[in-house]
This record gives sequence, C-alpha cells and structure tokens, in this order.
Amino acid sequence: MQAGKNPSFILPMDVRRKQQLCYHVVLLTQTGLAAVSAHVISTVGCFLGNISNVIAMKILLTIFLLAICSSCADYVTSQTKTVSSESVILSVPEGWVLYPSPAADSSALQCANYSRREWKVEPSESKVKIRLDKLQDHQASLPAIINSRSVAVGTKGYRSVEQVDDGWLVGLDVGEFGGGLWWFSSDGKSSKKLSEDRIKGFAKTSTGVFAVTGLAHLSFDDGKILQIGNGTAGNRKIQTLADLGSAPQAFVVESSDSLLILTTRGLVRVKTSGITEQLLATKYQQLYPNSMILLSSGVIYVGMRHFVTRLTPTENGYKEEWFIPDNCTQFRERDYDCICLSKGK
Repeated sequence: MQAGKNPSFILPMDVRRKQQLCYHVVLLTQTGLAAVSAHVISTVGCFLGNISNVIAMKILLTIFLLAICSSCADYVTSQTKTVSSESVILSVPEGWVLYPSPAADSSALQCANYSRREWKVEPSESKVKIRLDKLQDHQASLPAIINSRSVAVGTKGYRSVEQVDDGWLVGLDVGEFGGGLWWFSSDGKSSKKLSEDRIKGFAKTSTGVFAVTGLAHLSFDDGKILQIGNGTAGNRKIQTLADLGSAPQAFVVESSDSLLILTTRGLVRVKTSGITEQLLATKYQQLYPNSMILLSSGVIYVGMRHFVTRLTPTENGYKEEWFIPDNCTQFRERDYDCICLSKGK
C-alpha cells in the first residue's frame, strides 16, 4: 500500500461481496413486513469485521426467509378471510329437508297442486319460521270503529287494512268474484270506494302507499301496482304505477324505495319510480304462494302448497332451493290431496 493513501476506501474482496449480497437482500425484503429490520440487521452483519462469511450468510438467509414467510402469511390470511366470507353455508330449516328441484311438468308439482297443506313463512330472529297457513292470516281485522258490510269477508275473501293520516284504507280480494278498495274516516262515519281492483295488500314507501293488485283465473293473468295519492275526505287520486305483466301472489317491502313481488311468472322488483326488473323465472303458479320474507342477508323464503323455497342472492341472480317436511319425502296424489307416504311404502 502506497504512503499517503487512505486505506479506508479500499475494501477486501470478501467484504465487497458481502456488501453486494446485502444490497440485493435488502431490495428483496423491502416487499415484506420485515423490510426495515432486515435492512438494519443485514447492514450491521455486513460491516462487522469480526463476523465470518458463513455466519453473515446465515444471518442474511434467516432474515430473507422470515421476510418471505411474513409476506406469505399475510397473503394466506387475506385469502382465507375472503373465502370464509363468500362461503356462508345456510342451514336447512329445522324439521325440513332439501328436495330436488322438480321439473315444471313433473308429477311432484302436479301432486303438490292438490295438496291441502299450505305453508306460511315468517321471520323469527334472523331466521325463518314455517307453519301451516290459515285463512285468518289473510283476513286483517277491521278497526272497531268500522262497521260496514261492504268490507265484510266470507270464507274465501282476503282483506288488507292500512292506516293513513286521515283514516283507513281497506282492500278486498275475492278472486274471480271481485274486490275493491275503500277509504274510511278516522271515526268510521264516512267512507268512499276508490277502486274496483282486487287488493292483495298495501305497502308504505318513500312516495306514499302502494296497493298490489291482480288476478289469475283460467286464461286471465294480470297484475299491477297502484299508487294511492294523498287527499282529504277520501278524495285520493289512484293511478297505476307499474304493470306487473302477471298476477301477484306474494310480496315483501325490500326498502323504502322498492318492493319484491312474486308473480305467477317469477320474482319482480318494482321501484317507486315505476321501473320493474325481472329477477327470476319461477314455476310456482300452481302452488299458490301465500307468503314471502326477506332476511337482512338478502335471502328470500317463500311459503306455498306442499313446499317451501329459498332464494339466495348470487352474482348472477338467485340460487333456488326446495324444501319439504322431513316426514313427507315421499308423496302421491290421492282423493284430491297430496298424501305423505310412510317410508318403505
């Protein structure tokens, strides 16, 4: 070494190699969670003159592997969370079992059409409660102050009642025999018939009260949504908001701005703007759905003759599942009824 030269700028070959190695390791480990600590430790390890090449390499290799493992662990954790959130498995309602989706012209649906057991679905603590449907479920009680034979119902008529700011709205649906919509004052002394339509039910929305109406009988199949305007003394304007294209069988309020309606042809969304969206084609027409509920998860349950179905939202629409009581997995038509058979028969 020449005199006067500063030897601190000339490094031995093994030290320079270690510096180059350190540089590349730091670049690699910066993509992991241990980037900062790897940089510090590797730098210290490279410039400590009393550490051998073997020990330095071991330290660097350990840091490199830890950085990679840390990064991989984060990736795996994130992927696991994604999978678990997308693979929520809904349980089968207690006392019921899955049933293969029947074809539209199957003997199963033909038998179910005759069934005298109709199932009603109700919400129960974020789940579904299933029980036998009763006529009384569709005959809303009149307020005590209303005493009018005009809105009396017999053994087959359905009645809906909705309170409004100046009284009550009462709707009747007696199928092919008629129906109607009435307004009654708060004291029950005044009344006015507003429409001849068959009223399936009322829904309160952000733009007022809607009435779901329609009829499916023989070759006739029609349905619509009426918007009931505000007014005094029964002077309310009734106008058609949307044409459903077929008769409604059950419905549920989806939000303050939309309804989900099950018609004889399928599931339809109706917005307060009057826009309709066809969501799913169904084959429930001859099973006469009587009720449907919407859970907070977006899952829909439908009650009808013999079966209950569940519609689970998917990216492309809905996944449809059919359920039947666990004591009725085999059945056949007999005496104009769909009879459950004991196992082995």
